[in-house]
Amino acid sequence: MKFEKIIIFLSALLLASCSNKLEQESDIESPISGQITLLLGVQDDDACSLKTRGSDQEQITRMWYAIANKQGEVIKPLYQKLESDFSKLTIEGLGYGDYTIVFLATTNPNPEATISEPEQIIDKWLLNQATKAPLDEVYFYKKTELHIGKEQAPMSQSVVLERCIGKIEVDLNVSSDYMWRFIRKVSITFDDPEGIYTTLNANGEYSGSGSVDSHDITKKYSLYSLPSNKSLSGYVTIESERSDGSSFTHKYSFSNCKIEAGRVSHITLDYRHPENLEGLLYIREEDFSHFQTDTMFLADEPGEVFYNMSKRSFYVNTPLQVSISNEHQLHVKFFSPIAIHNVKLLCRFNKISTEFFELAHFDKIYPFMEASFPLPVVSSERTFTTSSGRKIVIPAQPELSNDEVSLVIKTEDPFMKKIEQIDSRWFIRFSAYSADNGHAYWRHMTPLLCRHGVALAINMAFMFSSEEFNLEMNNYEGKLKDNGGNAINLDALRQKIRNHGGLVLGRVSGVGGLGGGNTYGLADYCYTGVYFDATPPGSHPHNYARQAMFHEYGHCLGYNHSSTMTYGDQWTVLCATVFVRMGQAGELPICSKEVIATLPM
Repeated sequence: MKFEKIIIFLSALLLASCSNKLEQESDIESPISGQITLLLGVQDDDACSLKTRGSDQEQITRMWYAIANKQGEVIKPLYQKLESDFSKLTIEGLGYGDYTIVFLATTNPNPEATISEPEQIIDKWLLNQATKAPLDEVYFYKKTELHIGKEQAPMSQSVVLERCIGKIEVDLNVSSDYMWRFIRKVSITFDDPEGIYTTLNANGEYSGSGSVDSHDITKKYSLYSLPSNKSLSGYVTIESERSDGSSFTHKYSFSNCKIEAGRVSHITLDYRHPENLEGLLYIREEDFSHFQTDTMFLADEPGEVFYNMSKRSFYVNTPLQVSISNEHQLHVKFFSPIAIHNVKLLCRFNKISTEFFELAHFDKIYPFMEASFPLPVVSSERTFTTSSGRKIVIPAQPELSNDEVSLVIKTEDPFMKKIEQIDSRWFIRFSAYSADNGHAYWRHMTPLLCRHGVALAINMAFMFSSEEFNLEMNNYEGKLKDNGGNAINLDALRQKIRNHGGLVLGRVSGVGGLGGGNTYGLADYCYTGVYFDATPPGSHPHNYARQAMFHEYGHCLGYNHSSTMTYGDQWTVLCATVFVRMGQAGELPICSKEVIATLPM
């Protein structure tokens, strides 16, 4: 146990004279009074340490104290002041003699317990009046003896409030971290109806008796309590669910549990679940809170992240990325503003099996989700069902890596069925280009523009792959001219689009866009203004934002302003017309501007 460094000064100032009023109020014989200043602190114990979200020790929020004379009677000196931050207590009006000062404090601003005002040092002070429930709050207590004498010099004395409660922690041994998602409620019961003290007296002694029955510890897996008067037995009740949503309950017995002030007692249990040996990772919507999940391109995401190709890049035909991380977990990233449902992940351990089996199942994958999930098979042997229905046992894979597995995504979700129609493999990432070098046009991307950029790239790749676009393009036979004014072979153009390497998305200002090769920059209003509902119904589809969108892509295909692939009423009109028409019909993967507008940032 370690203590805060607390400097405590105790000084007695003997007054040459004192009024009769002081004698009477302080209830002492001597006409000489003293002044005492105590600087206060509380116990700092790692085993019971209390942390806030900022990882700082919790602070005392309420404090009580009492001063008793040699006869044990609580007295009220002439002057007493407790600082609002509970750091200092000043007392005046104490005469020569022996005194006891007791302190009680809590970290709970609205304590559940009853705090009585003692008249004698032996009186009840802290009372837990809850029926069959523990005093599940943190309390500190300290009793200090003082002597004030005629010849006494100024003295220094440490006063450190110590925990007067104990803590019980329930430690569950689970077969893998994944198993936590099945647990719905945890409660604890002690058998002995009189095994736990219910009262702390002002002199520091415990009294009273009570017990605990079905106390909910689901969130903390622990509780605080006044000490027990003996070793206790009881049981922990755990309500769980299976992957199919059905529930069951197990009771786990324990014994020889002693609750002691200032100490932590542990109840260690082996969690039992019918799927303990199953390897399937099954994630329902309500389970995401149990795992390490995040959202990409939130408003506060820094450029160091969204410009980092290893963190924020994807292929337009595979926006859902699954892999085994360096931490041996299943890592999922979804570059889409549209949620998808009922996704299966099939896996093959390349050195162990020739068959695929279902490794994971997701009821839902959220827009722009990034998440890591612990795989049960990493920590222990697991059983899987192969595609042919055969059971296969995979030994524990503590060093599992992405190179050791083959992963295949299976889903009938409508969004992903559209993605399957994309016949190109454009690689999409983001860049600041020359935004930091004083460039006239390049500016930094924002997380919101990155989201619109994802939608733009997927929609454009999908449209170019669609039968509707290619049929419409046939009407432009001989009208699409290259840099030399020659008619472009449409099949060659389709092949060029299909084989294009991808786009590095950036942001410009002062012009509508800059493009060429993989460079693709658009102004803010172009990223947001290309959706069909970004312009009034009935307006011409060839607005400036869509013109810039396809003009710059014409440059990316290698065409300059001498061609009809950038300016004129050919390529950009063709693309804008089909793009708006498919958006209005709900045929694009991401049709409306409202899809991204309604997502949390």
